[in-house]
Amino acid sequence: MGGFTVHRLDLNDQLDEALKLNPPGQRRITDPEMQAMAGRIKSKTKTPKERMGAYIHASNITKTDDAEDVWDLDQLRQKITKRPLTLMGINTKMVKSAPNAKMVKSSDKDKVLYDISLPALKGIVVDEETGEFVEITTCPSAGECQKYCYARRGGYVMFPTSSLSAARALNFLVNDPAGYFGLISTEINKIKKKLKKKDIELVVRWHDAGDFFSKEYLEMALDLAKANPDVQFYAYTKVADIAVGNLPSNFLINFSTGAKRSDVIQIQRAKDAGKTVKQAITVPRSMFWDLIQHEGNALIKDAKGRIQFKDAKSLNTFRQQLAKTYHVPVQDIITYDQMLDTPQSDQPRWHVIVTQGDGDRAAFRPDVITSFLLWHH
Repeated sequence: MGGFTVHRLDLNDQLDEALKLNPPGQRRITDPEMQAMAGRIKSKTKTPKERMGAYIHASNITKTDDAEDVWDLDQLRQKITKRPLTLMGINTKMVKSAPNAKMVKSSDKDKVLYDISLPALKGIVVDEETGEFVEITTCPSAGECQKYCYARRGGYVMFPTSSLSAARALNFLVNDPAGYFGLISTEINKIKKKLKKKDIELVVRWHDAGDFFSKEYLEMALDLAKANPDVQFYAYTKVADIAVGNLPSNFLINFSTGAKRSDVIQIQRAKDAGKTVKQAITVPRSMFWDLIQHEGNALIKDAKGRIQFKDAKSLNTFRQQLAKTYHVPVQDIITYDQMLDTPQSDQPRWHVIVTQGDGDRAAFRPDVITSFLLWHH
């Protein structure tokens, strides 16, 4: 496993629970309950609570051969418990060209960005020791973001393979964390060997969906970062303890909008005490809508598919509003393109305006304190 031999790899023998890593909010689901839930998924009559729960694509549920109204739960178990061959995927936000299927250069041609993903909010796994279905909360500090979570829309749920892939990853993680992290370590070492010849840096994003749902899970991720000091790791989280914790220098955390109020208060207290907290703030549309180009509700985008401000004056007005609202120096608020033209340093300073169509580089630059995200809902 390329040197990744930390003491937590024997975690499977240390915990009493059948599921490892102490996943929060475990809800065990009996077969009769799962049969009823499967019926509602197939008939599109899920309860409001189920609509906010773990997502299962209807195509992954089939009937048994011997009973017309009985769903094949054993087949569903087999689908979920199948071990993934890979856990890392290329992040298309950084893609510009694709020389081959396994390596894609970023827009600045010096980094390659890979994702590690889990189900958003909640996920269904199988306790492989008992065969029970278990619903696990993967985003324990999610607050208002549950109402608009992007990872519960579009391609994440549209295709049966997307949601099943995330479920398999979570199932692997909580049943065999040592195997899960061993596979990621192996993948990282293979990718690094390919990139080293081209002098390209590997960047790994934990979670384009999901979060560090337990202390044990986070600790294993941090050990992986320590074992790979030549790789830049980063993540978004809504867990305040993680955002203000002591992390390896090659592991950057962005505290993101939509967390529980208690976590938001904790972050504000840390900032009031003088701590620099790297954040990703989703800016309300009302703050920029009248300043950007649009026709009705349709955006007028630039050649790169990005939001355009009406003119330089509108952009400056927006910068002034951001400075006033979020209490940051207006001279340190820059656009994403300006950030790309600015040499990176290790000193936190910049607050970057990131629009749809921009990349994710601000999230893993140590000199960026805030990513102001302009999403058009």
